[in-house]
Amino acid sequence: MKKMAAVESSSPGLRDRQKSRRRRDILAAARRLIETEGYAATTMAKIAGAADVSAPTVFNYFGSKDQLVVAMVLEAHEAGQEYMQSWTPPEGAGLGDILGQIFSIYADLTMSYAGKRVWRYAEATNIRNPDSPMVQLYAQIEKTHHGDIAEILHRTSGQHGLSRSRSALLARVAYSTWNARFLDFIRDEDMSLETHKAQLCQDMQELGAMVSA
Repeated sequence: MKKMAAVESSSPGLRDRQKSRRRRDILAAARRLIETEGYAATTMAKIAGAADVSAPTVFNYFGSKDQLVVAMVLEAHEAGQEYMQSWTPPEGAGLGDILGQIFSIYADLTMSYAGKRVWRYAEATNIRNPDSPMVQLYAQIEKTHHGDIAEILHRTSGQHGLSRSRSALLARVAYSTWNARFLDFIRDEDMSLETHKAQLCQDMQELGAMVSA
């Protein structure tokens, strides 16, 4: 009886792990298909086949392709937020160096969770459907990242003389600069991630120099 009870008590945890693994498999299959075939050509049935599950199972986890893309965007955001909570700038780093490292980390994480085709679709949806859940998610993500970056900058205020309000302003300006560079990057299939990060670091060095002048 004790052995049976132990098995039964472990079942919910096992089921949760299976659900989590199945969800990851579906997302991974969707990423691969969208990157190779494009968003329009990727159907829920194709995703199901690639993930080795039934189409109804895919719909149970994600009600639409848009929800799949939202999940990818959210994963990248959560990874960035988690990373930044424990990240600290190197001792003695200048503002430009700090900003360059922050956005290089964001760039790496962003592209590790979805490719250029996925991000192009997500960005296009922001323009086509301003009332969509994806747009609302983007707005919340930006607000969170602004706060995370501002907090990092403010923690170095003793070294750089930034008030909390100036840290918040610099975070917003730097994030807008990254957004513009990111749009250029995902539109250009030939641009490498390393080139994108090099451009970002140059921008952030110039921005840091202006603030420190």
